[in-house]
Amino acid sequence: MRRAAALGLLAMSTVLAACGADAAPSSPTTSRPPAAVVPGRKGPSAATRFLSRYVTADGRVLRRDQGSDIVSEGQAYGMLIAEVAGAPAVARTIWTWTRQHLARADGLFAWHASGDGQIEDSQSATDGDVLIAYALLSYRGAGAGELHGAGRRVAAAVLAHESATLAGGAPLPVAGPWALTAQPLVVDPSYLAPGVFSALATATGDARWGAAAGASISLVGALTHGGRRLPPDWAALSGGALTATAAPGGGAGVQYGLDAQRIPIWFAASCDPTARALAAAWWKLLQKGDRAGALALSLTGATLNGASNPLPLLAAAAAASAAGDSAAAASAAGDSAAASALSARALAQSQRTPTYYGDAWVVLAGALASGGLAACR
Repeated sequence: MRRAAALGLLAMSTVLAACGADAAPSSPTTSRPPAAVVPGRKGPSAATRFLSRYVTADGRVLRRDQGSDIVSEGQAYGMLIAEVAGAPAVARTIWTWTRQHLARADGLFAWHASGDGQIEDSQSATDGDVLIAYALLSYRGAGAGELHGAGRRVAAAVLAHESATLAGGAPLPVAGPWALTAQPLVVDPSYLAPGVFSALATATGDARWGAAAGASISLVGALTHGGRRLPPDWAALSGGALTATAAPGGGAGVQYGLDAQRIPIWFAASCDPTARALAAAWWKLLQKGDRAGALALSLTGATLNGASNPLPLLAAAAAASAAGDSAAAASAAGDSAAASALSARALAQSQRTPTYYGDAWVVLAGALASGGLAACR
């Protein structure tokens, strides 16, 4: 396995070196997205580093610091990062492997496999499925029509098999098909990405995704008391409302951790002013002391785990950026400077101590903030 992985990385380096030859056709539907911008370094180099380090020549995205296993979320991250890097052939290769090895009969994807592609858990995970659909519909390379069609089918499968129907008729993506049989239903709030849902509504023509975006903002707003509390990693859905819970299966208690830290990034990238206002409100909690870099906080901001990772820094940067957008001019400059400084810290930590998750989010957060991935359309 180690020899195969090393050969895969060598081959991928060759592919990436040739990315300039993988130019998309000149039609509007195949133009590449703009580069992500990360303070101190341009996004494409961060994206290319991710692809070189974690993606094999045949399209597997390996979590090298977590046993070199494969998750559907990582396959989606790889596809999106390949778009940011201007490497559509790599995105297409990742999709081909994902479709051939992780696809389920219901149109979703097994969430976990070994590094050589043996399925270890055939359950699907909604975040991986949503982002696979989003990546397919964001693809801008050769054969785009085929991938876009696949993206529409995956998006429809998420609504059919991984979503609860709220009282008003709006769908709400839950943690996975298994979460629909739990009592109460189980939701990972970080799977609720209103900007992505709105983009899916536009790309698929299915208005239910727009309703899901609105419901996500409303429910997360109520869950966090209008932004006066941080969002939790996990929640229960009952009576049309979300309640913070511990991780399923006896994991961590109620906390703002490595799941929930994706939420300020998703909400700050939304076009909806209510979503951005929530992200801005979370900055009031995250800017105090050393909270911005902590691995886990209580929902009121107390430090539970002071270790660091790029993701909490990036989440705080997104919240600070949203606060700067909505603040008076006098404070906006300070919020903007804080956002830049936090992003630079995240990038430095990623370079100093590379991890699959941190490295992926350095690229994705930068791309969402700069328009390299257009969750706000």
